[in-house]
Amino acid sequence: MNDVRNPRSNPPAGRGPAPLGPFRQAATARRPGPVREVWQEFRRSPRGMLGLGIFLVFLFLGLAAPWLTPYHPLEDQFLADRMARPAWMRYVSRYREAPVTVDLFLFDNWAVSVEENVETERSEQDGQNVLLVRPAGPGPARLVLEHRFEYRAKPPGTFFVQVPYGFSGGPGATATAGLWLSAPDGQEYALWTSRRLGNEVRWTTQRIDSRDMQLKMRLGFRPFANLASELLRVPGEYRLTLEVTFEGGREADAVFRLGESRLRIPGQLHGLMGTDHLGGDLWSQFVYGTRTSLMIGFVVAVIAVVVGTVVGIVSGYVGRWVDEVLMRLVDVFISIPFLPILIVLVAVTGKSLWNLVLVIGLFSWMSVARLVRSQTLTLRERAFVEAARAAGARPAYIMVTHILPNVLGLVFASLVLLVPSAIVAEATLSFLGFGDPRVPTWGRMLQNARGFGAFGELAWWWILPPGLALTVLAMAFVFIGNTLDDILNRRGKER
Repeated sequence: MNDVRNPRSNPPAGRGPAPLGPFRQAATARRPGPVREVWQEFRRSPRGMLGLGIFLVFLFLGLAAPWLTPYHPLEDQFLADRMARPAWMRYVSRYREAPVTVDLFLFDNWAVSVEENVETERSEQDGQNVLLVRPAGPGPARLVLEHRFEYRAKPPGTFFVQVPYGFSGGPGATATAGLWLSAPDGQEYALWTSRRLGNEVRWTTQRIDSRDMQLKMRLGFRPFANLASELLRVPGEYRLTLEVTFEGGREADAVFRLGESRLRIPGQLHGLMGTDHLGGDLWSQFVYGTRTSLMIGFVVAVIAVVVGTVVGIVSGYVGRWVDEVLMRLVDVFISIPFLPILIVLVAVTGKSLWNLVLVIGLFSWMSVARLVRSQTLTLRERAFVEAARAAGARPAYIMVTHILPNVLGLVFASLVLLVPSAIVAEATLSFLGFGDPRVPTWGRMLQNARGFGAFGELAWWWILPPGLALTVLAMAFVFIGNTLDDILNRRGKER
């Protein structure tokens, strides 16, 4: 039987497979997906990449806010003097000797100076680090802790020391505690001496405030003297000493619990962005406000895009009286003055963050509805829609399967452009006093600056950062949105 071979399908021995033709090579080459194609075009736009880079910086600030600042934006106050300037301004000759804020947690900074017949153990109480001090044997026991710190600026206006403690002891067991401040010139001041502690002393915090008149008089100063300036007037190294002594009773019965002590000397310079009218850290308010502003912008944009897309597709595809009713509804919402009605609605519904989001979203969907409707009017006349309709597809199926995927590019571009509008709207309402006072936002920072004299005192470190952030972030989203709009429009015309 003859072996008949097809010369096209069986190449001669010793030769590899026949190379593919140029047309077959082009057909088998994997084409990048639509998202990758859009990204490749987006990368070639300097304007779009600049906007994306700015957005990523603000996104990092918002997400990393708890790690970028140790302070709570609303609870931590009196960290420094009223409207203290940023700490980096000490490099300016005019503020070179201005007092800088000293804020120290002493639990890990205490150094053992004297340890007589005591044993110590670290523990936790209510989520707080606690040092347990107890006698190691019979007889008197004593523990002396000290912390040294440098202070070479001008004398401050005030200072605070907090010492959380508690005591439990059996019959006859007592303890005393005291806190002393030693100045570089050798002067020593007894800031606090406890009463004799016996039996059970509940957990409490001893707060030493330099403005306390009884403390001034006990140290030999006039009631209205500036105690902080008197005690911290000499530049150099200061020493803070905490002493605990035990007497009587069995050693196993006495336990002195020392919490996270804190020393705070408010200064005229503080942090990266200074402080507000209550001595609150403006940097913490700024970074937490970044998180809130981005969240508000994206949530409002999603609400507006979802509502606008549904209204636009239904209006454009169904037509007739449905189109007429929906478009007249859009005209009514557009004709309502935006800012006054927002103020009225927020005043009625209350100063809540989610009320604010819903109200802004309620008046942000109309432009999306009109854009999607105009696109749907052209899509419903396309051949693939006519074919689906002729095959008996339901209108809902056609709108979801054929219309929606073809307007997603326009919808996404509208989503990006709606974010800055929502952020600016929230900042405007907060600036006018209609924002949620329990949530830190850039608008609330500006409202506080206006209400508490920052504009009159030219406290630019309080006013400029949130104002510039609003401007730069809005510009970034406009850059991204316009770039995406150009790319998607060009791709739509090519199809």
